[in-house]
Amino acid sequence: MSLFKTISARLHGLLQREAVIGDIDEEMRLHLQMVMEENVERGMPPEEARRAALRSFGNLDKNRERAWEVRGGGVIEAFLQDVRYGARLLARHRGFTAVAVLTLGLGIGANTAIFSVVNELLLRPLPFPGAERIVMLWEVNPEGREQNNTSSSNFRGWREQSSVFESLAAFTDQRVNLTGDRHSGGEPEEVPIQLATPELFRVLGVKPILGRDLRPEDALPDAPNVAVVSHGFWQRRLAGDPQAIGRSILLNGRPTTVVGVLPPGFQWHIRHRSVSGRPADIWLAITLPTEGPAASGRFLSVVGRLKPGVSYAEAEAEVKAIRARFERDFPDTNKNWNAQILPLREQFVGNVRPALLILLGAVGFVLLIACANVANLLLSRAAAREKEIVLRTALGAGRLRVVRQLLTESLLLAGLGCLLGLVIAGWGVRALAAISPRDLVNLQGVGLDLPVLVLTVAVSLVTGIVFGLAPALEATRLDLNESLKEGGKGAGGQSARGKRMRSALVVAEVALALVLLAGAGLLVKSFARLQAVDPGFEADNVLTLVVPLAGEKYQDDRQIVAFFRAATQRIGALPGVRAVGIVNYLPFYGGQGTGTDFTVEGRPAPAPGEAPATEVRIVDPGYFPAMGIPLLRGRNFTDFEAGEARHVVLVNEAMARQHFPGENPIGKRITVNMAFEPVPTEIVGIVGDVKHESLLEERLPAVYMPLPEVVFSFMTFVIRTTGDPADMAPSVRRTLRAIDPNQPVSAVRTMNKVMADTLSRARFNTLLLGLFAGLATLLSAIGIFGVMNYSVTLRTREIGLRIALGAQPREVLRLILKQGFLLTSIGVGIGLAGALALTRVMSGLLFGVGSTDPATFAAIVLLLTLVSLIACYIPARRATRVDPLAALRYDR
Repeated sequence: MSLFKTISARLHGLLQREAVIGDIDEEMRLHLQMVMEENVERGMPPEEARRAALRSFGNLDKNRERAWEVRGGGVIEAFLQDVRYGARLLARHRGFTAVAVLTLGLGIGANTAIFSVVNELLLRPLPFPGAERIVMLWEVNPEGREQNNTSSSNFRGWREQSSVFESLAAFTDQRVNLTGDRHSGGEPEEVPIQLATPELFRVLGVKPILGRDLRPEDALPDAPNVAVVSHGFWQRRLAGDPQAIGRSILLNGRPTTVVGVLPPGFQWHIRHRSVSGRPADIWLAITLPTEGPAASGRFLSVVGRLKPGVSYAEAEAEVKAIRARFERDFPDTNKNWNAQILPLREQFVGNVRPALLILLGAVGFVLLIACANVANLLLSRAAAREKEIVLRTALGAGRLRVVRQLLTESLLLAGLGCLLGLVIAGWGVRALAAISPRDLVNLQGVGLDLPVLVLTVAVSLVTGIVFGLAPALEATRLDLNESLKEGGKGAGGQSARGKRMRSALVVAEVALALVLLAGAGLLVKSFARLQAVDPGFEADNVLTLVVPLAGEKYQDDRQIVAFFRAATQRIGALPGVRAVGIVNYLPFYGGQGTGTDFTVEGRPAPAPGEAPATEVRIVDPGYFPAMGIPLLRGRNFTDFEAGEARHVVLVNEAMARQHFPGENPIGKRITVNMAFEPVPTEIVGIVGDVKHESLLEERLPAVYMPLPEVVFSFMTFVIRTTGDPADMAPSVRRTLRAIDPNQPVSAVRTMNKVMADTLSRARFNTLLLGLFAGLATLLSAIGIFGVMNYSVTLRTREIGLRIALGAQPREVLRLILKQGFLLTSIGVGIGLAGALALTRVMSGLLFGVGSTDPATFAAIVLLLTLVSLIACYIPARRATRVDPLAALRYDR
């Protein structure tokens, strides 16, 4: 008994110093063996001696907690002790901790970054009071194109006849030249503006921080020119001067008085309607006719604020009823047109929502795979810690107590993963802003705000519980008798339940990875098909830039034509320039363009509203060679026709095919309703089809008119060079500045950059989903490798015995690979079912490829199977090198 008292005294002293069981388990095991030997010497049977020794130690954890309670520590002290113990274990096993924390950090960081974008675009309230009552009104043209502008007469009809709106406002985006004023002395620049009816700011619920907004009297025909400016413009061009109200700025050479400054951060920008692709800096009052016949020109965007209690459905029903009256009363301009209403948030993010939700689901899958990986790590770790858990249980610790300790360690891992995830999320948000498409809602303001941080912490806590609970419960299902016997190490880790759980986690990882790979594979194939679409021109070695003319020097059409002719001649003479031309709206330039109807001379007049429609581009003779658009038949414009209106046009192949089937269009005369007084024009040539708005669109009829026919004061230069087109930009700027020193130049881009921007959204979706799929595949491969490697470790004795009995290395290799292949096959089967469901959802993001494309699915299955087999091969190869003698001595 003296030996037993000595042991008890030593243990009591250790407990008084609040030692951690994990630090003393080897010493406790030694003392337990000594007590058992003493009992055996007294004549007890071995099994009874072992049980008596266990009982003699009492309930160790309860004794310790009782001691804490006496000292006032209670549950909090117990929790802190668990935290200290868990932290010391994680610090001791740095490799395990690093892998687990990195895996969780990647999953949590990716989810946080994508949620930051989703929160900004889909969840955060819009920065307008009562934004849920603000809607956009659009017209739908007879060809079914949505979000078409409306005419001034139709806007007037909506405003006068509707009863569901508190107020309606109309606006249109334009560009003006801002020249240096006597206060700022700034360089000339092109500035995006909006011409708006005075109700605009009241519809949006925005009030200036200085001065006033637009008033009805500002829109009268003889009213003085006044402007409301953005906060950024006020800071940049007016130096943030509090006395800026009343100052004059020169817009297109006309003095305009600043009457108001809007709040910081205010933007009112319908991206696909902006001629510059940038938010407006200045708002001017637009003067619209208050009476008169229906106008055919559709150039106004309309926004309205619904009355309280009015639903979107009620508003749309009334708007469509008014549209029907337009069609009945003014069929010439409204036949077969329709109307639609879009809530403001839907307007901003409607076509972005599906892609964002798919990406959010994808990163959710990545997090689930990360959790499965860490759960597998913890299962393996729990098997390695079996002796510690057995001793704690044998010494009286209840199952709940051990589970609590293991869950605490899981939450510590999740906390570290959360911290790393926040760092990764910060990088991720900046990367998303950098690679986001130009036409996507601005992501520069996206950040890790309070809702995002709350979600991250919540995700981390749930993640810690999810990946920690199952391993903790599994670790406490132990047979104490077997586990305490010599040579029993690994028995628990090799239990049927433990193997099933690890296998199930691997199957889940493979299934989730296959779903993501299938989605990414379809997007990659779709993107490749989209890139292969022929736009109808050659984008290489082409520089583009916009030149808007304004001011007293360019009041006359002849002055405008003369400037552009002189500019093209001088630029064409520069070294390195092969061809130069001009066009009013460049293909793929922000969805901007012009279109109208036309009639063919000698054919019966069409019924009201049923005249055929065409796109219209204003060009010069150099445009076609500069863009690489082929001339198929007839001739190009002559220099004489480029300087004076001679009533000639070129048409594209789609126009000839659709409206002159079986005929030769050359020499035919058509009247294009573009000018104020349209006149018949002769078709002198046919050029190749060009996609103007989107690579996805059909090839539509188009008419090309020389600049003198319909004069535009802003034109886009297209310059084909022999070398890098970007290198020509400085010399082109100098040439234009030599013609007019006050003339700004904007939107200087290569045509390849224009095309890249056109593909940016498809590239954004493909890149992100591909990145997440690659990460999921890597994590799955790591998970399979970990399970197979651990399985080989547990089966070392078995493998050694097989080799000792004559098994060949290839048979051992096949045995391990077969186990991994079985898990992969089950995961692939489950994943295929999930992939079929996901890809149907994302069918709207695909081009030229079906959502169940067999070739893509076959390639993905082959890729994932190959990756899985490689992950299995490394531990399988190790198994073939097991030394039978060492294996048979393993763990003895």
